[in-house]
Amino acid sequence: MERPEKLGQELYELGLRLGALGAVAIGSGGGELARTLARAAGCGAALAGGEVKFHDGGCAGCGAWLGRYYHLPATLFIRQEEGEVAVYLTDGQGRSFHRQLKTDGPEGAVGQWDLMAGADCAWVANRVGERRAPGGLAVALGPAALTLALERLGYEVADRPVPGAVVFQADREGLSLTVEQGGATLRPVGEDALAAAVCYVDEPQAVPAFRPAEGGAEQG
Repeated sequence: MERPEKLGQELYELGLRLGALGAVAIGSGGGELARTLARAAGCGAALAGGEVKFHDGGCAGCGAWLGRYYHLPATLFIRQEEGEVAVYLTDGQGRSFHRQLKTDGPEGAVGQWDLMAGADCAWVANRVGERRAPGGLAVALGPAALTLALERLGYEVADRPVPGAVVFQADREGLSLTVEQGGATLRPVGEDALAAAVCYVDEPQAVPAFRPAEGGAEQG
């Protein structure tokens, strides 16, 4: 018997070999462990440079047909039934290989994958709340959530420089923010770029500013 994480490592390594072939169709059935092992194999195949085609076919026969129909070099299907896992592998010539594995642990010993949908909108709603800015033109440079936040605050937002507009520029990951207004550059403080934008709206006079000195050096 093997631990689920050991099976995951084996499937990942199998995925590496399959990815080197160019493309692989991957499916699963029976439970979370099967789905997780299929993802492990898909990660390996993708990291090896292969094209991974996950499918929703409910059995190994469907997966094998997909491989033949689309002329794929390999297909993989993983079936979970209680504490056992079956791995079905076919090659481009229709030859099939089957391996039965037993896991060391209860059927539900693997965690679950979940998608937290609407994260950007929730982030914006939490940071902005009911606050409103005086309005006006703004330019948003950074993650899409920055644009959503500024619009919720009441700005008319553009994605490129506009004369007279306040420029909000976040780093790519939305962790920090600078604001350019009237020739000055402000650095609002906050846990992230959206919190800093709200800080700018709440206390614009409390934010330290600087102007570039001659020769490009900054001065307070």
